[in-house]
Amino acid sequence: MSNLIIDIGNTRTKLAVVDDGQVRNLVIVDKLEKTTLEDIANVHEIDAAIASVVGDRPDFGSVIPHSVVRRFHLLTYKSILPITLDYETPETIGMDRVAAAVGARVVSATHDPLLVVDAGSCITIDLLDQHDVFRGGAIAPGLNMRFRALHNHTTALPLLSPLNEENHFITDTPLAGTNTRSSILSGVLNAAAFEIGGFFRAFQLEYPTIKLFLTGGDADFFAKRLFFPKFANPNLVVVGLDRILKMNL
Repeated sequence: MSNLIIDIGNTRTKLAVVDDGQVRNLVIVDKLEKTTLEDIANVHEIDAAIASVVGDRPDFGSVIPHSVVRRFHLLTYKSILPITLDYETPETIGMDRVAAAVGARVVSATHDPLLVVDAGSCITIDLLDQHDVFRGGAIAPGLNMRFRALHNHTTALPLLSPLNEENHFITDTPLAGTNTRSSILSGVLNAAAFEIGGFFRAFQLEYPTIKLFLTGGDADFFAKRLFFPKFANPNLVVVGLDRILKMNL
């Protein structure tokens, strides 16, 4: 029997089938649809499902029929968690941030403090201390959001992308751009990497044994840009949601 993990983010929805802690199938769609879930259920025998939602919540009763998933849990700050939330407004926190922190702890298999960076539409940087207390962190614009902001709020700057013509992340970005394009790339790509590195070094002063974990669609980009020990895993949210689901069945 497998668990179905539903991670509804700002722009896309990730569906994963997890069996004994191993991700067996991963599908990324623009919108959660009943037919997609039925297709997954035709291949995998689903025992239970969990959903994390950023933004508007879909009608799960109509999207996930009982014939597909017998047990369903919607993740909220009231869910049973393996970590403690130290957050002034837990009802407002994006629970994907919490799930990523839980996933990082599962993957790390240590009790070191963790700095968990989820690099997607937004870049979130969160601290999970050595006592498994989620201390909160920072929310910043993601790479594409930064490029769009420069283009949309100026009259002459072009809209660029972190990807090259081969759809790979741009890696040859000089510190000092010598034209408009290279200056924008430096201002977005280098600055975002420096931002994460700066947070890590600042937290390192208080937590000397802290470990950095990267996840999200842009995790590989930052893994190549940050020249200190780090762990990149695109499925930290999925791993965390699977762990939380088991505690709430």
